[in-house]
Amino acid sequence: MIGRTGPYGPETVRPGLSRIVAAFSRSGHPEKAFRTLHVAGTNGKGSTASFAYDVLRRLPLGPIGLYISPHLVAPEERVRIDGGRIPPRALRDGFRNAERLSPAGDPLTWFEMMTWSASDWFRRKGVRFAVMETGLGGRWDATSACRPAVSVITTVGYDHREWLGNTLGSIAAEKAGILRRGVPLVTGRLRPAARAVVLRRARRLGCGVWELGRTFDWRERRDGTMAVALPGLDLDRLRVRMIGGFQRDNAAVALAASWLLASGEGIGPAAFAAAATKALPASRWPGRWCPLPLRKNARAWVDGGHNPEAASALAREISGIPPGGRGGGLSPCGACFPARTPRGTCGISGDTSTGS
Repeated sequence: MIGRTGPYGPETVRPGLSRIVAAFSRSGHPEKAFRTLHVAGTNGKGSTASFAYDVLRRLPLGPIGLYISPHLVAPEERVRIDGGRIPPRALRDGFRNAERLSPAGDPLTWFEMMTWSASDWFRRKGVRFAVMETGLGGRWDATSACRPAVSVITTVGYDHREWLGNTLGSIAAEKAGILRRGVPLVTGRLRPAARAVVLRRARRLGCGVWELGRTFDWRERRDGTMAVALPGLDLDRLRVRMIGGFQRDNAAVALAASWLLASGEGIGPAAFAAAATKALPASRWPGRWCPLPLRKNARAWVDGGHNPEAASALAREISGIPPGGRGGGLSPCGACFPARTPRGTCGISGDTSTGS
């Protein structure tokens, strides 16, 4: 590592799970205190994780954790429980403890220390389930050392080739590295080359698979709401606050994964439908295709797309905006940013990865 450690330190990428596994082992295995809804993919991870988190925390499942990356302003944004962030002092203490747990001569990376700190915080607060987003790839990502209840692969495209490979198949294999034996998998719309790799690994591990566009799907209604058909549950007239057609895919994937987890815990269709109806309009993820707040930013939009697939999706959305319009009839605050944006909650970023 370079420079000082701590919540504001530098991030490096060093593949391997041995360091985080050793740190977990030396601290009484905090990662075993909860199970995860584990989200990997090239694009859509953060939005999908946000949707799922907002649904699950409206269900009687106890405290629900969220672990995402990157942060926009403050690293405390990455670790949340039931809507509240980890306190700065708790995160600083977590980093100090994680640093002491590093194997001799092979210190934890910044992302690994963040992952350990989040896991320890979840254990301390009695979290049973946490939505965890991978940083980079999946196979060697620190979050893969945790115990999944449901795995998710949103999309597979060309990104981080220096680490994940130059073909869709090789990148898909890295993403599919999050799969665990017998743990169900939910996927977005995967291209054939990537889908073949993911399904082959899922079959080998005995993972049941729900695929968007095959096992479940959504359709738009004339009033602008969406209907989602899931195995064993039909949801209707759902309003999605986040702008963009691609967010409907993300919402559907999040609902499928959340329904898999919740139904396995005895949550019935009526309770889940009520939670979904409240969660989707409330869920927001700043920096993902949204207008900037404040009058001086009129007609200014922001998005964090950073790869060819994201750029294509962005181009489709831009082509649908009338000249001088904001699209969808949504105001800046209602679309993305809260009416009053507290320090540390706004910024510009995308799903850039900071892997282990």
